Amino acid sequence: MTDHLAAISRSPATIDVAGHPVTVPYRPAGEWIAAIGDSRPSLALMRVANEASRTWLIGQLAAGALPLETAVQGSYDALTAAGGRSWWETYRLMTLSGELSTLGHLVLAGVDPSARSLGEWCAAVYTLLTRNAKPEDVFKFDAQLAAPPPGFEDEWDDDQDFEAMAAAARNMPGMS
Repeated sequence: MTDHLAAISRSPATIDVAGHPVTVPYRPAGEWIAAIGDSRPSLALMRVANEASRTWLIGQLAAGALPLETAVQGSYDALTAAGGRSWWETYRLMTLSGELSTLGHLVLAGVDPSARSLGEWCAAVYTLLTRNAKPEDVFKFDAQLAAPPPGFEDEWDDDQDFEAMAAAARNMPGMS
């Protein structure tokens, strides 16, 4: 599931959290990376939402009116909206971008996280990591990137036909 338009968008995103619209203004990739830091993306929404939405989220959580799991899902939804791909793919690509060699290549290529959307940043990371790779290695990378984390298997993109994917995998060079 890749939404190319969302990946390059500079428009605010509206995330539904317990029936309440939460607004996430455009933020460049660098701000998203800083918002998540070394932690999991579970509370990123608290850092990237606009002031009114952040105040509502904090108030609802403090009052016990909003389950923490619902706020966490809102963070995942925001990451999906900003990255243009599943939240875990976006998160994995963000994490990979922090590796020194990957970051170094991006810097030398002039890819600036303060000037790129999160989706663009992730696309640059993906391209860097798959450039010059053999088709079977790209297939393996894609499979690892797309596999949902434990507990999120039901969120996997079910619009793909398993039989068609299996046939494509069998037809790849070196696969049987």
